[in-house]
Amino acid sequence: MSNDKGLDIFISVSLKYPELNAVKYQADEEKIYFELALIQNIDKNVKEIFLNKLKNCLIMYHKITSTQPSLLDLSFHENGGVNFLRVQRDIKTICEEEIELLLLMVSEEFNNYMLQDNSRIVIQDSLKKRLKKNLLKKINTGNAGANNFLAYRQEGKVMVFNS
Repeated sequence: MSNDKGLDIFISVSLKYPELNAVKYQADEEKIYFELALIQNIDKNVKEIFLNKLKNCLIMYHKITSTQPSLLDLSFHENGGVNFLRVQRDIKTICEEEIELLLLMVSEEFNNYMLQDNSRIVIQDSLKKRLKKNLLKKINTGNAGANNFLAYRQEGKVMVFNS
């Protein structure tokens, strides 16, 4: 599969959704990971119930859209008193509608606890195209380390690194 769709999704969600604290794209494995941070101590049962509800909703979404994801993994982990919801998906079947549905569900459940960069990022299409061109060039070098990218938001800026 072409890396075009993967890079388009990676760039788009990194810039468009301030709720996503980190986005990681593994081009060679055609996987994308997102993380949302929640600044509240969340009970283990609440996490499990929410993950089941979210997964069932996403499975229903895929039935409606007639898609079959090869990777749909949802998990919570805690670090330093902050809970992180990690979403792992395959690039072939993910789309922005699914991401928006996921973010809507998280927002409905944990809106007051979502840690997000509220700075608005305005970016021109020409800059997106140039970023995509540069990332494609890195992927096409064949260097294994150049196939994994990590983006995170900080003070209204999106930082992109090879990971």
